[in-house]
Order: sequence, then structure tokens, then C-alpha cells
Amino acid sequence: MNFAAKSTAAGIPGNPIAKAQEHTLLLIDTDEMRAQNLASVLTLAGLRAIVVPNTYQAFERFLQQRFKPELILLGQPEERSTQLFARFFQRLIQEFQQETPILSSANFQLADGNLLLADTFASTSVHVVSQRNSEVLKKIWRVLPSTQISLKLIENPIVLEPLSRLGLLPRVTQKKLSIASHFHDQLKAARRIILDSQWDNLMTDVGLAQFRKEENWPAATEQYIIPPEYTTCLNRAVMFSNPEQPAQQAYTWANQVDADILQRVALIFLLQQAPKVIGKDLTMRTMLNAFVNEINSVRGEKLADWKRLEDGSFIFVFYSNLFAYGFMGAEQPTCYVWQASFDKMLELGKQQKYWHVREIECSSQSHTGHCAFLFTPRSA
Repeated sequence: MNFAAKSTAAGIPGNPIAKAQEHTLLLIDTDEMRAQNLASVLTLAGLRAIVVPNTYQAFERFLQQRFKPELILLGQPEERSTQLFARFFQRLIQEFQQETPILSSANFQLADGNLLLADTFASTSVHVVSQRNSEVLKKIWRVLPSTQISLKLIENPIVLEPLSRLGLLPRVTQKKLSIASHFHDQLKAARRIILDSQWDNLMTDVGLAQFRKEENWPAATEQYIIPPEYTTCLNRAVMFSNPEQPAQQAYTWANQVDADILQRVALIFLLQQAPKVIGKDLTMRTMLNAFVNEINSVRGEKLADWKRLEDGSFIFVFYSNLFAYGFMGAEQPTCYVWQASFDKMLELGKQQKYWHVREIECSSQSHTGHCAFLFTPRSA
């Protein structure tokens, strides 16, 4: 079975935040819950939100960062009549020689901060679009048509019928939560690579304002309490923190985030000893089994699986994928964390010269909720 022709992968990684850099929206809202939900939805739709509670802070950030807002979303429409807003709006006109559209977000009814979610009542095999939250996006798209993305499932996704024939049956998360200790590690790794001067703003901009202060981080426990879209939004914040090299920043974060998974003593022993005893094919099976067990432990349910293909390749699937959960409209695969983890796994197992791994279908493009990777033997 040849999966290359159906791959959504772009080959050479481009700029994963190019669309966000082109489409910046300024959100001014004193209602923090509404603002944070909207910030998350905008982030998951591939846009860049600048989120502030008032015009003063909007003006201040503009003077510091010189961003160009394509749209101003006002949570309190009366803000528009204030003298300070008039001065700010006039400054934008002077700077960009055009008026910035303004849209009231006061009546936006958001269910939460998600966009593409697991809903077993609607589907047990793929994620579905949040109807309420997508209606909010449509209001924005009417003002900014260039920001619109497809909300449809791609035709004939690999993770459905083709992989079902191999025994990899599609499924969606039942818990809709991930383990607290893993998200704690993600926050800790992000805090190390995002500059102090960026941290508070970026966390607010992607809908994670509650985690700006370390004392508000979840404890590193084994409780399943973290909505998976938090990881996706944090991933975007990491990339936004280095707009010149966003993909490299994601790889740097990834190498720290999942180092704990790959550095477990038992797994290292397997990686180092197995090749000497059982050869490359069984070594790959051993590594993938160990990796599946670790990932399923993080999720608290069986959401990772693999199969060996007739040509000697291996296919690995993440269902309700943690690092692309809720994200839509990408122009290329976005699972840099898993790519980095697999590369590191091959390195630790001394298997780089035997195997090549790449993402062949990403939920951020297919909108299934699931992502698939292919391990192919390298030519001798």
C-alpha cells in the first residue's frame, strides 16, 4: 500500500506561522474569559491575536511592537467613543495610510476555546467542527475574507478507510484530557526558551493567560485534567516567540518537552541493547511499542498505534493528536514535536542510518483530528 501519493506533507518545511504573520487581529476586551476563548479560537484558526484589556495597553503594545492589525475586535463597543481610542485609531491611519476595520465582539457566543474537537455523540471516528465557535469565525471572515479557511474534512484521508484495512481503526479521545505532569513539563520547557519580555503577552495572546504565573501552573501530578487544545496553543506561542525561525523554535521546544519520555531508563536500555540482539526490524517494533505505551500513558487511553506494512515500512498514528488538537487550515504539517521525538528515538536507538521518518498526514490539514507518520527503510 503506497501512501506517498495521498500525503498532505509539504516535504521541505516552510514558515508554519506565515499566515499568522499576515493576519494579525487586535482584541480589546475587559471580559477575560470571553477574550481568552476568542484568542484560543483565533489561534487554532491559524491567526495571530494581540489581546489586551483596554486601549491604553493596545496603544502601548503597538508602540513597542509596531504590529499592523487587520481588524480591531472590541469587547466593549463604547470604547470606540473614548478620546484615547480616537487618538490610537488616528495613529494607525497615519502609520498605515488606511482605516482599520472595527468589529464588535460583545455578542460573540463562544462555547469554549476549541475549534475542531472530539465529540463522540457526533462521531466516534473523526473530530468535528465546533458549530458555535465557527459561527464567530464566519463573522470575522465576512470582514476579512482572506483569513477564511475550509471547515471541511479532506477527501479520502489516509487515517480512515486505508488504515482501517490494516487494522488501525480510527477513534477519538473519550477523556478529552491529558495528564497534568506532561503539560507542566511543556510549560517549563516553553518558559526556558521564550524571553521574559515575551512570556506574559504571548500566553495571553494564545488563550493561556491563566498560566502566565508559575504558581498557577498545574502540579506535576498524574491527574488527567488538561484540555488537549492547551498544548496546541502553547505550541503556537513557542513559534510566535521566534518569528524568524519558528520551526527551529518548535524543534528546540520539542527536544526538551519529550526528553523525559525518551530518556526513561527502561526505554534507553531497550534502544541501546535491542539492535545488538534482534536486528533493525524487531528493534523498530520494540521502539514503537515502548513509544506507544508512553504516549497512551500521557493520554490515559489508547490513542497511539502502529502497523508494519508489507514493504517493510511502519506506519504510526496519533489519534486525537495532542500537538495538533483543534488546529485547522494549515498549509503544511505542524507536528514538529513528534517529528523531533521520532528523530531522537532513532538517534538513541542508533537507527538513523536504517530508517527515515516523515509525517504523511496531519490533522491541521485533513481536519480528522489524527496524524500519521511513515517510517521507511533507507537504501543501503
